[in-house]
Amino acid sequence: MRNIWAYVVGGLIIAGAAVTLYQAVGKKDSGRPAPSTVAEQASPGVPRADGQVGKVELTAEDFVLGNPNAAVTLVEYASLTCPHCAALNNDVMPQIKKDYVETGKVRYVYRDFPLDQLALNASLLARCAGRERYFGFIDVLFSSQLNWARSTDPIKALEQVARLGGLPPDKFAACLKDEDTMNKVLQQRMDAERTFAINSTPTLFVDGDRFNGGMSYDQLKAVIDSHLAKKG
Repeated sequence: MRNIWAYVVGGLIIAGAAVTLYQAVGKKDSGRPAPSTVAEQASPGVPRADGQVGKVELTAEDFVLGNPNAAVTLVEYASLTCPHCAALNNDVMPQIKKDYVETGKVRYVYRDFPLDQLALNASLLARCAGRERYFGFIDVLFSSQLNWARSTDPIKALEQVARLGGLPPDKFAACLKDEDTMNKVLQQRMDAERTFAINSTPTLFVDGDRFNGGMSYDQLKAVIDSHLAKKG
């Protein structure tokens, strides 16, 4: 487990240089598809995508909300200690979920991309809560991020979040030591790097169109509406 996390941390250090080189030569690296520009596809008023990766395949391990047959799929890669991710999930996603996910138009997929050990621990806590309560914990972790992520004792603060969510201290401690779940989170992060060249959060995919960084509700709405229009 320690070796896997060391690999991830090492990837963080060289990510900036690797991406610069990757973009400069414009070639595939380690089987990673070269993102294609989709700027010419953007309609007036619709934010331009940073690239297009084709269909983002889902797996049985994914955490998904909404109609499985929805016309549009929205995939978010986020780190639970990322302030921009918290802003997106606190200020934008609730309305997106209400207007598009709950109405069956969009299928929403949340994927972990932990940027540090604390984010990894928070991801383990959310997964330990079980699938039925997973998104509830994700919402609480983002809404209370300033409290636990900046605490002088962040693990103790996370334990308090767990306790309020019905997980006793012994189960929380077991969660942080669950190597199988830890491997799944880290593997998801490494797959995102290799397959989609992700190196920052939040990163969003709307039917394969990639958007790096957060967006306002109006911006994300415009992107989703443009894809819905294409589906007729």
